[in-house]
Amino acid sequence: GALFWAGVLGSDRLDRTALQAGVNQVLTQDYGLQVGAIACPEDVEVSAGTQFTCQAVVDGEQVEVPVVVTSDQGDYQVGRV
Repeated sequence: GALFWAGVLGSDRLDRTALQAGVNQVLTQDYGLQVGAIACPEDVEVSAGTQFTCQAVVDGEQVEVPVVVTSDQGDYQVGRV
């Protein structure tokens, strides 16, 4: 399963820098993956149920990382890749 991390709120959007750092942390620390660059979309709405995809280099390969916002406070869940 994935862990939940609170995103830093910038108005009603997730902070992209904090989001990318959080996704990186989950992939490396919780899933034990070797992660290179991560690119998440800008202007992700802080609303429970919002789904989006970040691009990441994992073990040398470009992959899509599914993410879903789980609360209106900016918590989100990072899916396995």
